[in-house]
Amino acid sequence: MVALKQRTTVKGRGRMLRLVGVLVVAALLWMCWWVVGHSAYQKSISSWMEQRRTEGWVADFSDITTRGFPNRFDTTMSGLTLADPGTGVAWSAPFVQFLSLAYRPYEVIAVLPDNHVISTPLETLQVSHESARASVYFKPSTDLALERARLVLNGPRIHSSRGWTVSSTEWRFAIETLPVRENTYRVGMELLELLVPELRRRALNSSQALPDQIDVVRADAVLGIDAPIDQRHLEGTYLGINRLELAELSVRWGEFSFRASGDLTVSEDGVPHGEIMLRVAQWRTILDLAEKTGLMEPAFRKALETALDLMSGHEGVLELPLVFAGGQVSLGPVPLGRAPRFQTW
Repeated sequence: MVALKQRTTVKGRGRMLRLVGVLVVAALLWMCWWVVGHSAYQKSISSWMEQRRTEGWVADFSDITTRGFPNRFDTTMSGLTLADPGTGVAWSAPFVQFLSLAYRPYEVIAVLPDNHVISTPLETLQVSHESARASVYFKPSTDLALERARLVLNGPRIHSSRGWTVSSTEWRFAIETLPVRENTYRVGMELLELLVPELRRRALNSSQALPDQIDVVRADAVLGIDAPIDQRHLEGTYLGINRLELAELSVRWGEFSFRASGDLTVSEDGVPHGEIMLRVAQWRTILDLAEKTGLMEPAFRKALETALDLMSGHEGVLELPLVFAGGQVSLGPVPLGRAPRFQTW
């Protein structure tokens, strides 16, 4: 009996040792995985920045660190500056963070600083917000194809070097792939309570129908593009839009409201073809604003108002198709000239 108990004890200790050995090996493998992932994270970011430099960009950062062992990859880039020589647009920020779980590295949360700067050839924009957070989900593959992304800015405010300021309570943006349709993405945007005091000040005495605050700007569309949004696009490959299905583009600003919806197909050289239906209520208020802010000459405004008045319906609501055909665009029966081209991006 004693011998049996001893054999049982030895077997139990053997199992325990094997379990401990398995746990130690698993821990070592996980540590190796984290170290490899840590290195890959930083290398991919540094490589992307270097590729931008070879294309003539300014792509600088003062430091890059990755922490979070053992279960996270928390990468912080400090002193970041990006400038595109083709457009003259630059962005600089004191830091940006990319956060992900070590076992789900293809799901990334990006954290922006409360203050950053966007520079253009015309002006410099100081951008601030109460909080900003983005999430990006890639398909788990080597191509890093985009599955969906979200961006939410709370209390965004933009101040221009030219003296104007706009602010909003919240701005939301989202994009997601439609799995049943190849290279097709749904895109949505919503801007809430947009404050535009400068526009309102310049339009004083023209119309009391436009308050300082635009209640909401909303967009919902499906985009067909010529290739998936993946690592190749991030590395500089340009994409072109071949189809636009606009479910809604709307603005509500005091008594003025605007809504557009319709479908366009786009040729390889960016020429749109199709029809967008427009519905505008209190459209004269926008003509007043355009004239007062210098966007429209008084003589042209008078001629346009006369034409639109003939086409408006009940209670001054204007419903007209914006028609794209043969490289031209027209508003109902009124030709507007050459249609804008959809550029690659």
